Amino acid sequence: MSPTAITEQPATNGKAKVADPLLALDKVLPVLSRNPLKDRMQAGNFSPCYYIQMVSSPEVLNLAKLAGYHATVLNLEHHKTGIETASDICLAALNRGIAPICIVPSLQNDWISRLLDNGAQGIIVPRVGTADMAKEMVRFGKHRPLGERPLAFSPQLQFQIPDFKQAQEAQNLTSIIAPMIETVEGLSNVEEIAAVHGLDAIFVGVHDLSDDMGIGGEFSNPLIYDALSKICRAAAANGLYVGFGGLEWRPDLIGRLRKDFGSTVAFGIAGRDGVFLLNGMREVVKRFQDVEAGIDVPALA
Repeated sequence: MSPTAITEQPATNGKAKVADPLLALDKVLPVLSRNPLKDRMQAGNFSPCYYIQMVSSPEVLNLAKLAGYHATVLNLEHHKTGIETASDICLAALNRGIAPICIVPSLQNDWISRLLDNGAQGIIVPRVGTADMAKEMVRFGKHRPLGERPLAFSPQLQFQIPDFKQAQEAQNLTSIIAPMIETVEGLSNVEEIAAVHGLDAIFVGVHDLSDDMGIGGEFSNPLIYDALSKICRAAAANGLYVGFGGLEWRPDLIGRLRKDFGSTVAFGIAGRDGVFLLNGMREVVKRFQDVEAGIDVPALA
């Protein structure tokens, strides 16, 4: 996306229509990588996100771009990806115009700041249960005056700092800092968490939240929708966006939430490489089992 692609932002989450604040940052704008996910959220659009589970080659970002994804999520909490590989993927995503979002293993400054310094445009911290934890996220993940993150020569600014203050503001405006609500504690405190100044979104780990609620995997249970609605209400009341993990098999729930809460419901994991590979392999094996059985197999387009 070109630096001047968005000149005005439509109203979302009850906010008045305002001029794009990035356009005032004249010294850093020529070198700045915009965040396509954040731009789309602010424009009121919903963005499906590609989840990297096992395919760490940067070439996979070319396929994600062709498929129409605007963001990719790397989960460093559950998978083997290390910070060097994650940084390479983030850089490749920046070059392809896809927002790289990282789920870090824990609430630690070295994970958050180093990933942001090396290409990540979004940080999700798992198991955030209190407002104090959310405040720590902002302290580690945002530059002053919002937080205390040091300013580095990052790929998001093409390793340049044309102006110190503008670089800080540009990084704050283009980064996404999102606590993950996936525990009963976090659900209970979500109003206080959402009120923390400097957050951009809330991410919901629906699988783990359902498990902690004692109804693991029961996504049709009305208690699940009630919990997700509570999170969306808290986010909307504070001008935040909501993203979802673990609901790619239930787009009906996301669609219902989108109808109920509008553009507050802004993004979600929508497909992961392990599932894509397994489903593709099964399809090919089935086709050749049909050959063995003497069943007519149609030609592929």
